[in-house]
Amino acid sequence: MSKKNLTVGGYLATRLAENGVGHYFTVPGDYNLALLDEFLKIKQLKMISCCNELNAGYAADGYSRATGGLSAAVVTFSVGGLSLINAVAGAFAEDLPMIAISGGPNSNSTAEYEHLHHSIGDLDYTYVRDMFAHVTASSTIIHDPKSAAEQIDTAIATALLTRKPVYLEIASNIAASAVSNANPRSFDQRRTSDRSSLTAAVTAVANLLNKAKTPILVTGREMRSHGGEHAFADLAEAAGYAVAAMPDAKSFFDETHPSYIGIHWGAAGSPGTSELVESADLKYKRDNR
Repeated sequence: MSKKNLTVGGYLATRLAENGVGHYFTVPGDYNLALLDEFLKIKQLKMISCCNELNAGYAADGYSRATGGLSAAVVTFSVGGLSLINAVAGAFAEDLPMIAISGGPNSNSTAEYEHLHHSIGDLDYTYVRDMFAHVTASSTIIHDPKSAAEQIDTAIATALLTRKPVYLEIASNIAASAVSNANPRSFDQRRTSDRSSLTAAVTAVANLLNKAKTPILVTGREMRSHGGEHAFADLAEAAGYAVAAMPDAKSFFDETHPSYIGIHWGAAGSPGTSELVESADLKYKRDNR
């Protein structure tokens, strides 16, 4: 990150751009106007205005599916966040790294007993964060510009590592506050396998496959979110096993490939596919549900 004199909002927008986000989906509201003003200064990002917050959330969901990476939705406090939350819950279930961003009450609002519009009338304004905590990998309110950069970096790293949404709420009165220059950093925190355990696992799987008479590969929804399409295709090509797909993984494997046998979904799937899958003596299903 080379930009100097960044604000909290500018820092967040720049970090998003650095991590492959080219568009963000938003509904402007008074709690996020200062934040959006800072986003608009970052030319690598394009604002996509949406008709409502749920629409913005589903657009961000689709963006993550299409790009395989981060997406971002920016909404206003409470009324916007609670409209967005259903889309975020869906992204959580589907392992999509969405950054759900909300403007929030001023950092002094609770201490000064300010009753705010678009809220539920309670002076505790942490309830939106608490709701999002159930459908995100992390849920954070940023009140202090001095810690904002670290909190933003941690949230983005968490989304990329877990392949889950995160929630960031930024107090309206600090969105344009200055932050210190950020050091370049990598957000690639993929877990590595223990070499001994990996070797043992490969040996065990190879033994199972070599003993099988009618093995079948079945691909599921996590193939995309964890970037496994190419490895799965290589395995299918090398082994020559029949390949079926769950309905939520349709198109993850080349449907013109001679090994492809169709959608595995009981009577609603491709004719005969589920019967073949259920009769196999060894199935590999890339999905942990």
